[in-house]
Amino acid sequence: MKQEHTKPNSAKSVKVIALFDCIAQTEPVAEASVGGVMQFATGEAGLIWQVSEKSVTVLLLARESKVVVGTTAKLAGNSLYVRADNKVLGHSVDPLLQTIDGKSITPSGSPLPVFGAAPTFHERAIVNEQLETGVLMVDTLFPIVKGQRIAIIGDNKTGKTTFMTQVAAHQKNQDCVIVYVAIAKRRYDVARLQQRLENAGVMDKTILVVADAFDSLPAAFIAPYVGCALAENFWRQGKDTLVIYDDLSAHAKLYRELSLLLKQPPGRDGYPGDMFYMHSSLLERAGKIHRNGATQTVLAAGTNPTGDITGYLSTSLISMTDGQIVFDAETMARNIRPAIDVNLSVSRVGGRTQSGQFQKLSRAVIARLANYREARDFARFGSDQSDVVKSEIARGEKLYELFTQSPNEQYTAKEQFIMLDALMQSDKPEDVSIGWLKSIIHDVAGENIKPDEYVKIASELLKSKPAVKQ
Repeated sequence: MKQEHTKPNSAKSVKVIALFDCIAQTEPVAEASVGGVMQFATGEAGLIWQVSEKSVTVLLLARESKVVVGTTAKLAGNSLYVRADNKVLGHSVDPLLQTIDGKSITPSGSPLPVFGAAPTFHERAIVNEQLETGVLMVDTLFPIVKGQRIAIIGDNKTGKTTFMTQVAAHQKNQDCVIVYVAIAKRRYDVARLQQRLENAGVMDKTILVVADAFDSLPAAFIAPYVGCALAENFWRQGKDTLVIYDDLSAHAKLYRELSLLLKQPPGRDGYPGDMFYMHSSLLERAGKIHRNGATQTVLAAGTNPTGDITGYLSTSLISMTDGQIVFDAETMARNIRPAIDVNLSVSRVGGRTQSGQFQKLSRAVIARLANYREARDFARFGSDQSDVVKSEIARGEKLYELFTQSPNEQYTAKEQFIMLDALMQSDKPEDVSIGWLKSIIHDVAGENIKPDEYVKIASELLKSKPAVKQ
């Protein structure tokens, strides 16, 4: 599968006059423009980054470039384009769209620019449909909306990738195309990721774009934009898409290195001044299209070392998304999976997709968790605890036990509501068996039950097994 570009504007050949690392400078070309494509005599393609009267600066995209000083090149087009169709699904590709599984692909379909523009205001529709993840804590407290951009933030090894894989796995029975962009990942981690997607049965509807440590800086830099353009090919045709960037902190570091090589003046924390624009322009390419009702949802992962979300990259990512799910090392140390910090996480548009009774239950659960944190902090003083404090602690611990689920556990919205409501209704939460609830919920929450029956079913569950201790 090859990348494409627009029709050449000029047949004039120029020579490479300077070369350093992954950057080449050629003789000036009158028709050259930023974002264009330069084709070298070696068969490689390069991305035009800067144009001046004296030279054209080109980013070399090949993993092992053979370009040397004196190599000839021609202007190949004004933009970098990609094509995608169903032939691409189920494959892993590098940022240059060469398959890494050894299979040859020749996709058809309309080409779309890698650095395309986001839909205009008039093209967009209001996002109002929930993207179910199967993760109880997220779907009930921080629901994700189809077409939303949400940040997945946390320290290293706090479960961000596992969670995003769970979200992808839950789309197995949905008419949704998944594009997973793995940036600066080890090959071992990429192999594990692909295996998880295959085990979940969603690899056949997934395109895995991989930029590993062996790719050139320019190729790794364009990886998320290539992934976005691939998803847009399906989105524009009327299919819902889910794009996962894992992660943009690594991408920012790659761009910082590339900018230093280009001798661009550094800004805050050494990042170039247009760092915010490079990511915001990417994330703006999400939403819901009015003419066909299709959505493009984005999960943008970011790393915040030591758990500090006030850092430059974390605050930038939060400011350009519609909410954030924060993963916390302290929560993970308490053996809660997924290790989500309930206090710092929020979905700014998620509530509009929930029914009235679900919103009421979610607010009650959040209030109970806040009471639990206060009661737990108060209990540390070692004083005698009142029955109210004991009850709040017991309910909070049971809620977190219910929220804890393995990557293979998945629950529908109705199953989540019934389990949560049963626990919230209980006068003695310490006696509720969470293991028993989870073991029977799939049988209890049948397809034919209606929303107005959820509360009654939850109450009957408590009566049928009122005092089972684990």
